[in-house]
Amino acid sequence: MELSSYMSAQVAQLQQTVQMSIMNKSLNMGAASSIQMLEQLPEQQPAAQHPHKGSIIDVSV
Repeated sequence: MELSSYMSAQVAQLQQTVQMSIMNKSLNMGAASSIQMLEQLPEQQPAAQHPHKGSIIDVSV
């Protein structure tokens, strides 16, 4: 009985390790694909300046 429970615990630990390994690989693949998508994005042009913002001063007396 002792050997059976020990083997059962080992199998449960192995299953957990395999699940963690699969999850880790999945996260790494997701991160790699996200980086690849970001690198493929076209470079954004800087925003155009506002046509009159900052060039006209409105002073009321």
